[in-house]
Amino acid sequence: MRIPGQGGGQGQGGHRYVFRRRRAHGNMKLLRTLWLAWLLCTACCASAQSIVPAIVPDIALLEDPQGTLALADAIAAGNRFAPGSPSVGFTTSAYWMRFTVRNPGGEAMTWWFDTGNRTLQEVDVYQPDGRGGWLRMATGSRYPFAQRPLPTDTFVFPLTVAAGASTDVYLRVRSTGFLGVSLLPRLWTPSAYLQAAQADRRAWLTYLGMTASLGAFNLMLWVYLRERNYLLYVLTLASIVWAISSTAGGFGSAFQLFWPNSPGFEQCSWMLSQIPVTWLPVLFAFQLVDLHARTPRLSRAIWGVITALTVAMVAMVVLTVLQRPSLAPLLQGLYVMGWFLWLPVYPLVAFAVGREAWRGDRMARYFCLAYIPSIVVAAAISTQALRGLPPALSNMLWASAFELLVMALALADYLNSEHQEKIGAQEALLDSTRRNEQDLERKVLQRTLELNAEQKRTKELLYNILPVELADELSATGQARPARHESATVLFTDFAGFTAVASTMPADRMVAELNEIFAAFDDITDECGVEKIKTIGDAYMAAAGLPKPCVDHAQRCVRAGLKMIAYIEQRNRRHPFKWTLRVGIHSGPVVAGVVGKRKYAFDIWGDTVNIASRMESSGEGMRVNVSAYTSDLAGGEFDCEYRGKVAAKGKGEIDMYFVRGARNAAVTMDG
Repeated sequence: MRIPGQGGGQGQGGHRYVFRRRRAHGNMKLLRTLWLAWLLCTACCASAQSIVPAIVPDIALLEDPQGTLALADAIAAGNRFAPGSPSVGFTTSAYWMRFTVRNPGGEAMTWWFDTGNRTLQEVDVYQPDGRGGWLRMATGSRYPFAQRPLPTDTFVFPLTVAAGASTDVYLRVRSTGFLGVSLLPRLWTPSAYLQAAQADRRAWLTYLGMTASLGAFNLMLWVYLRERNYLLYVLTLASIVWAISSTAGGFGSAFQLFWPNSPGFEQCSWMLSQIPVTWLPVLFAFQLVDLHARTPRLSRAIWGVITALTVAMVAMVVLTVLQRPSLAPLLQGLYVMGWFLWLPVYPLVAFAVGREAWRGDRMARYFCLAYIPSIVVAAAISTQALRGLPPALSNMLWASAFELLVMALALADYLNSEHQEKIGAQEALLDSTRRNEQDLERKVLQRTLELNAEQKRTKELLYNILPVELADELSATGQARPARHESATVLFTDFAGFTAVASTMPADRMVAELNEIFAAFDDITDECGVEKIKTIGDAYMAAAGLPKPCVDHAQRCVRAGLKMIAYIEQRNRRHPFKWTLRVGIHSGPVVAGVVGKRKYAFDIWGDTVNIASRMESSGEGMRVNVSAYTSDLAGGEFDCEYRGKVAAKGKGEIDMYFVRGARNAAVTMDG
């Protein structure tokens, strides 16, 4: 796991250390404050629970399976009403409920009738209007928030009863969604209801303040440390708050403030909120306790169940969007199936975390402590939902507040542990650095020497392949730029009758002969300042005046050609194989450059090269044959004999000259 804040110099590390010491002290102060907030939250919940409303007595029920009975039909079927529980559970039938409200006082009195439900799609209340008719108040979750008789989270209706009188009230309810009919009907005096609502609101706002503080604190930690566990905690906290707000209502604030005219989205939000709260808390536990690595098989089973549950929840959301009452049986069936899928999730997570806690893992112990109230409350709420009873907000708040606080403590402990691990790792790193510093310096020095030697060998290899100037340019820049030379001289040599001689000579002997001769030619070109270009079979190609220009390039090539012939004549006197050498030379413009990707090659191109080749092929054995231009350039130093116009392949007739020798001294092998 990444160490938060790792990196930076020693001074920066010291600064962060001091900062974190101060922050750790601030952490404890904040957590103490949040702990007091949790105590206040539970106190508020207890205060809310201490207000006991009057339960509506003697409720009689009439089932309307088709949902088609009108008020007159229900009144006419009065003898079919039977006592029963107002929470009938999962059903698609409409239910008529009848009860009597009495006022024994001496003046008219208004009661607030609280259904204790916020999810039913159809809720209608009928009471006598005092003129022989009936006053109807219709609302439900499929209507905008403004249609509620009172701006409350649950469906609450004002009922006015004359002094000393009693009145029969009819209530019609129907569920066309995934939740059944679950009512907790109560009669309140307006002041008692407002007092209870105010107590619940204090608990809710205290809870929101605590979660906002925890969320902001851990969000700042994530921004500073970029440790994803803190961001995951913030997302988990947000999912829990959203789920509680949607499931228990949050006193209608979200529906009333954010989407009061979108009842369809309000119904979808109940199940939408369950998707992140199913994934994120489990993912947070897996991340901090590392359950993926420690319990791989159980992890796969848990995530498989969660995935199946998510599919069921998404299906319920899609079906809810369609807003078709005929889909209610399918929705409620999916809800029951989802409940059975959800039921083993937290026990399995608790088993995995508990096993790691038993083995001594600190994070696992924190999670065991945090999730005990949540598991108990979640199981109780789920059981209540199956029995048709609405969830208790105070229990949810208490369990959630306790869970979030303990998880915040776990993260604070995690931060401290990571900090201690970082200090230990830094000290070990410094010790290792001190021990290895000298070895590293020796290795660097040795490697530097090796690189220098390798670089030297590379340059020597390039010098053997390319001219020195181009080799240096290639080493420095990675490329050798081509160049055009307006005046250069090209030399070609070839052995007359080489094919016939080579056919009678063993291969190794032939290669040895050519190697010996061409090695001597290499020495001659170096001596005369001529650049070897390449060998092609028995042909040897060289040039002067490139890549570094010079004014005596023609003289250099002629001098080299005469020395080559002198060498062959001398060698023929000592060896049984007699070679006949032809030399051709021409001067003119050429283009020179380096080509190739893996094997670099320096080469020249242009018509001058072609004519020099024709000079060689049109010459005679043991003679240097030059063009008129080369004769003009070298004539001051060498004696040239005009041959006349000689036919050259592809070039027509060309003036050619034989070089007879140097004017002032005979050209020998020694120069």
